Amino acid sequence: MHDIRHQIQGSREKREHMSGWMEWSHSPWNAGSHLLLQALTEVQTEFIQGGEVPQLFGKLLPVLLKLTGSGDGFIGEVLSTSEGTPLLRTLARTYIEPSHLETLFEAVMKSGEPVVSRGFLGLPLRSATELVGVVGIANRPEGYDEGVITFLRPLLATCCAILHGVRGERRRRQAEEEQRRSAESFRTLIERSPEAIFIHREGTVVFANSAAAGLLGHAGGTSLRGRPIAELVQPGSEAGLIEPSPVSAPHEVLFRHHEGRRVLGEVVTIPLRFDGQPATVSIARDITERRQVQEKLMAAERMASLGTLAAGVAHEINNPLSYTLSNLNFMEDELSAMAGSGEGLEGARGQEVREALKEALSGGQRVVDIVKDLKTFSRGGDERRGPVDIQAVLDLCGNMAWSEIRHRARLVKDYGGVPPVQANESRLGQLFLNLLINAAQAIPHGDAGGNEIHVSTRYEEGQVVVAVRDTGVGIPEENLGKLFHAFFTTKPEGVGTGLGLSICHGIITELGGRIAVQSEPGKGTTFQVFLPVLPLPLGEGGG
Repeated sequence: MHDIRHQIQGSREKREHMSGWMEWSHSPWNAGSHLLLQALTEVQTEFIQGGEVPQLFGKLLPVLLKLTGSGDGFIGEVLSTSEGTPLLRTLARTYIEPSHLETLFEAVMKSGEPVVSRGFLGLPLRSATELVGVVGIANRPEGYDEGVITFLRPLLATCCAILHGVRGERRRRQAEEEQRRSAESFRTLIERSPEAIFIHREGTVVFANSAAAGLLGHAGGTSLRGRPIAELVQPGSEAGLIEPSPVSAPHEVLFRHHEGRRVLGEVVTIPLRFDGQPATVSIARDITERRQVQEKLMAAERMASLGTLAAGVAHEINNPLSYTLSNLNFMEDELSAMAGSGEGLEGARGQEVREALKEALSGGQRVVDIVKDLKTFSRGGDERRGPVDIQAVLDLCGNMAWSEIRHRARLVKDYGGVPPVQANESRLGQLFLNLLINAAQAIPHGDAGGNEIHVSTRYEEGQVVVAVRDTGVGIPEENLGKLFHAFFTTKPEGVGTGLGLSICHGIITELGGRIAVQSEPGKGTTFQVFLPVLPLPLGEGGG
């Protein structure tokens, strides 16, 4: 309404200026100027007080006809159809032949200027560059000329200001209605979404849909409103709902179910405006069952890898056990004989016993190390992450896979100085053991000295890069794009599960890394694993 008042005040100033000009010019129209100004003042006052435009123009039109000596007339607003075609909405009129009305309107619309003839006068109501209306009068015995147009300028300015204000108010209401409908549609959309949606501001839930309530075991979304985010998640998981995340890299968040159990959610968090204020929306999907299935598949793949290595591991254990038992039997015989003869351990026979004991201890330690490696690799269900020495994991995997490698190739290690990575040791072990076994199985038996499996590490732009390169048969180009698909395998039937590389890809993605492969048939294959390094504590690492 302030804008309308401003427009009306401007119209009054223009009218007073025009009134002064008319009085100064001693125009024959001066006799009616006072009546016109009085009528315009009344109309403007009623408009500001909330009067309806058709009624106001209905009062103004008779004054217009009387002062100009016209028999008929109209005041109308110019509107547009959805296709952009202009049309006239008459707000006040006397009887005018419809064909004459249309002709006059079309003439004004076409020229955009006053249309003057002996029988009628058409005047455009223009606000800036917009044509907002048309005033038309007809049937004046003296006809129409520029003098009539000059006399009516204050009226045109007033009508134009009123129509401009009305149109502005109409647009404002339309915008508010569109915004209201948009907000309703948005609420309906998120309420009916199958995904759990939380909208929160400053750590407090302001809206939650039914799916969000269902995710946490509550009766409805309203029961979550006003609750702190920290109450809905396991300790330490709040950041997953607060920190923005791209759709391509969602957070994993542990939610608190109403019944006390944990619910694993995959969450995308983005900023938005809600109810006109900045807020954050978190969209969550329950992946608890999916993770359980993944764990079972990973366990199956671990068991398959252990099955592949079983014979070799048994051989690795059998060798140290054999000489350990042999040495223990030797020591038993020697100690019995020495006890019978009264001979002490200081002599030559005692030295042999000590040497045998040392070898037995070494063999026992070798068995302990093998069992330890097996336990590290086969440990499942422990999802904890921490600093992991990636080179120690590679050494472990090399030991585990040695029985598969040694008859096929030389194992060459080329470790650069790399920092720890934030990971799960068992998961990394499964990843690299799978790559080493694949590399070994890509190399035929019989030429261990002529083939090589090369394992290297390096630091590169905030990442640890591990490369496993073999000199095996290579992979056809048409298969490279399928390598990480579940159940795809290039191995003979009955060898492997077809899940190994798919699981490797999942482990790497979960750790925020990536894997790349290059291969040339007949020359070999290289897998490169890129893993983010463990962030340094504040105050370390220079700067």
